[in-house]
Amino acid sequence: MSKKSIFKAILLKERIKLRKLFWLPFVIAIAISADVYMSYKSVVSSHGAAELWIDLVYKQSIYFDKLKWVLMIGGAIFAYLQFAPECKSGRLRLMFHLPTPYRLSIYSIIFVGVILNILLSITSIVCLFLVSWIFHFPYELIFDMLISVVPWSIAGIVSYLAVSSIIAESLVIRKLALAFTCIVFISLLTTTNGFFSIKSDLGIYILISFFWLFAFEAAALRVKERVS
Repeated sequence: MSKKSIFKAILLKERIKLRKLFWLPFVIAIAISADVYMSYKSVVSSHGAAELWIDLVYKQSIYFDKLKWVLMIGGAIFAYLQFAPECKSGRLRLMFHLPTPYRLSIYSIIFVGVILNILLSITSIVCLFLVSWIFHFPYELIFDMLISVVPWSIAGIVSYLAVSSIIAESLVIRKLALAFTCIVFISLLTTTNGFFSIKSDLGIYILISFFWLFAFEAAALRVKERVS
């Protein structure tokens, strides 16, 4: 089989695994955006539009911080749906005995998950933009609000990669170490102190996040070594 055919087969398998619940984080993101709309509308009804603008421009109050939880939990859900079946009853070791490069299988699965996380982030950003546009916020303010979601989007992808690695890891102590490292790193990414508060360090966070791509492969290889 060609690599293209293998990739198509993996996509079909991922579709089967994801089809029942992949939509849930997207629905929740839309629901959270509706909640943000109602919060804005409540402030306008009680105190007027000027008060809302002052709150956003000068205080930089973040009414949409629940989206970060949607992105992180969404990443964890995608990881569980994809990798729990792969790592059940020793199935993970079979990946190293198929007549295909194991990295092609691993990173094809991860590719699907990362794309889902990106689509979830895009959905969240688009919904937040529509809410902001309805209230006629200036585009400068809208941009600052939307860019604040970027670190949370990275946190969602890290959550996805970390949970997939935790599922694959065979030793409890390593599972705990991965979980602790993930929580600490994500907490830094999701710190909210005004709009886009970590912009000066975003490049460093992106660079560090890149290494999480290899966490699942490392965990999978340890399983192979233990079996060999």
